[in-house]
Amino acid sequence: MSWAETSLLRLLRVATLCAAAAGLAGCLTPLYGDPTVVSGGRNAQAGLRDLDIPEIPGRNGVVLRNELIYLTQGGGGRAANPTHVLRVTMRIDTVPIVLNTAAGRPSAQSVTIVGDYTITPIGNPQPIHRGSAFASASFDRTAQRLASDRAVIEAQERATKALAENIVTQVAGWYATRPR
Repeated sequence: MSWAETSLLRLLRVATLCAAAAGLAGCLTPLYGDPTVVSGGRNAQAGLRDLDIPEIPGRNGVVLRNELIYLTQGGGGRAANPTHVLRVTMRIDTVPIVLNTAAGRPSAQSVTIVGDYTITPIGNPQPIHRGSAFASASFDRTAQRLASDRAVIEAQERATKALAENIVTQVAGWYATRPR
């Protein structure tokens, strides 16, 4: 086979691949896209708007709840007529990543926050959906104690906000596939 024949064959393969990709380009829609296009999209948006999120204990719990309310209500405050309750419990774990052998302490650490959540209808104690999500953030430790303490707080905040996004994405996916 000559060079011209192989390049023509490759060109034909690429053209076939592009034609197939162009044909499938309209088949995918984002989760938060136009709800009339996706069969479960309207369920996801309505379900998120109808969630009541009770208080979550601790500083990170306040950050998580505020972020969940913001993400589910579009920044519009609490749900007007909630039909379901989203309850979240959190676990925080800090793990050293890099150890400073001269000082005998970690110089970089990672914070992992795990959120277990349940969705229950209002007035019914039985959960209809359970799930778990996690998020991590890393931070550097320094010899300055206050700077290290602030780095821990900021890493926990970053991980908590990422956890809220993960939970909302999972709940929206569940609502989108759930028949109403």
